[in-house]
Amino acid sequence: MAGQALVKAGSAEVVAQSAENLSEFVTFNIADQLFGIPVLIVQDILLPENIASIPLAPPEVRGSINLRGRIVTVIDVRVRLGLERRDIASARTAAQLEQRIVDEAAQADARAIAAGGTAMSDAEHAAAAEERAHEAIESAKRKRREHMMAVTVEHKNDLYTLLVDSVGDVISLSKKSYEGNPSTLDPLWREFASGVYRLDKQLMVVLDVDRLLDLKGQAA
Repeated sequence: MAGQALVKAGSAEVVAQSAENLSEFVTFNIADQLFGIPVLIVQDILLPENIASIPLAPPEVRGSINLRGRIVTVIDVRVRLGLERRDIASARTAAQLEQRIVDEAAQADARAIAAGGTAMSDAEHAAAAEERAHEAIESAKRKRREHMMAVTVEHKNDLYTLLVDSVGDVISLSKKSYEGNPSTLDPLWREFASGVYRLDKQLMVVLDVDRLLDLKGQAA
């Protein structure tokens, strides 16, 4: 590729250049804060389902899942960061929610037509029904995005699944733009942050996965 493909990201720049000058991250959100972890440790991104509880496990250990024949511990990153635990809805539940919202919109249109209280033509009724169905689908999609997602990482030859609010993009950032933790960084993130990148409209916190998964150290 000739030259550089450059996308401004505030004081950090997403740059297509030689690999040794870039760090790649998988991004995700927790409580509206953007986090990033090195792409090289990420093994999978999934919708968490069938999480089996682990007796006497600490609160941040949500349970375990079977990932292609391997038993993987699920860590609730929200709880690990000291935030409130969220409920998990499966992908199937989200799809059922979407269909229910669409069905309810269609039923509402049918009742309106049966009432006969308007002078709309059949074409106008059809257009209105289509618009309401579209709005219902978009509403359902927004609700689906509210369901938690998970990022599976490799740590010391073991796999762990990190439960997060939502998963974003894979981004490449110039290593020169990396900064240590600023004094203004939220104390909630500071303990598990190894540094930050200042993007255009937000701060990306680089999550220290080693520290995050050191549950024995926390107990000590």
